[in-house]
Amino acid sequence: MLPALNYKRIILAVLIVVISLGLIFGVVWLIFIRNGTELGERPTGTGEYTGGLPGTETGPGGTLVGPTGNTLPGAGDVIQPGSGDTTVTGGGVAIAEVAEGSFTKVNSLSEDRMIEVEKDVDGFNYLSAEDNKFYRVAGRGGEKLSLSTEEFPFVDKVTWSPDGQKVILQYPDGATISYDFTTNKKVTLPTGTEDPSFDQNSDNIAYKYVGANEEDNWLVVSDINNNKATAIEPIGDKGDQVQVTWSPNNQVIALYRESIGLESEEIIFIGLNDENFQSLKVAGSNFSGIWSPSGDKILYHVISSSSNYNPVLWVTDAAGDNIGNNNFNLGLMTWSDKCTFGHDGRTVYCAVPVSLPEASGMYPDLLNDQPDVFYQINLTTGVSKMIAYPVLSENLEKFQAKKLFISDDDSKLYFWDNLSSKLYYVRLR
Repeated sequence: MLPALNYKRIILAVLIVVISLGLIFGVVWLIFIRNGTELGERPTGTGEYTGGLPGTETGPGGTLVGPTGNTLPGAGDVIQPGSGDTTVTGGGVAIAEVAEGSFTKVNSLSEDRMIEVEKDVDGFNYLSAEDNKFYRVAGRGGEKLSLSTEEFPFVDKVTWSPDGQKVILQYPDGATISYDFTTNKKVTLPTGTEDPSFDQNSDNIAYKYVGANEEDNWLVVSDINNNKATAIEPIGDKGDQVQVTWSPNNQVIALYRESIGLESEEIIFIGLNDENFQSLKVAGSNFSGIWSPSGDKILYHVISSSSNYNPVLWVTDAAGDNIGNNNFNLGLMTWSDKCTFGHDGRTVYCAVPVSLPEASGMYPDLLNDQPDVFYQINLTTGVSKMIAYPVLSENLEKFQAKKLFISDDDSKLYFWDNLSSKLYYVRLR
């Protein structure tokens, strides 16, 4: 007599076979059937790049996860510009002469390697790494003009005045001097001066003074010759939480960030006269921001676990009773100091890394080795668009922008390249 059938075992065996076949099919589909996208893929010629570039609200590994806060109307929409003049190289790579959302021709403004550069009304001022002298290069034509005959070797950091006539030079040993190009006058500032920032008239500076003892550490304001120094606020051991940044309306000299939770900070606006400004609460940590041209807004980045501790851009109102209003997540993963405002104060241009490893917001100098693409953000509508993947030729050279600048007529986007230390630009129209 035949043994009784064990139906449970038969059903289980059938399920195992079905699941195994499904898994095998999935692996085959992923590897051999599905169309992959690689960074090296060519543009389609329609203005839409099909490679692995970050879109709005995307970053390393894909879409931002977790709570991302308020977003502007239209945030997440990416507009693809129409195609314009392009050059097709011998290798078949289409490179646009004007930024249109794909590979875009990069133009060199200066062949000098620069230690620091800042935009001036006549062009760009910089300290040359070639001979340690200061120069100005014209924004149109690239003509080079010497600003000083004196050499300044071993400079660690340069801070330019808004009028381009003065600089503050900081050295690795803590020594700090100011230099006036109109008078060739050099003034020694206190040892321990950190993060200086000029007012809009280029006459006064704010800085952190860090002494031997915590009780000696203060936020200080003085004239450029250090004749009238005034202690504004004690900073103790909180110096790393103070960003010295003189606002365009000269009302605020620094921003202080205080942790108010595991992943939130309160930003205190510090004025010259003990003003009681409203504070700003941000959904993240490691706040750092830049002012809009009129000082009515701040573009800033923060990090949090929801972004894998990578920097995410936000924008908020930042003047008077409006501080903290219209605080919106722009959905792009990059640092605020890799951005610049357009002259209208409602358009922002940013260099956005192609991808970022986890925790790059905490260790940007160590983890950010990726090339950048350029984005334009409309702060009124919230719409952002990738406008350029910068290249020199069909070899698809990589660029990583340390600073961005917009031309006076909004026709060119200049960038100081972090990889070569040279100054380049792409045409916007």
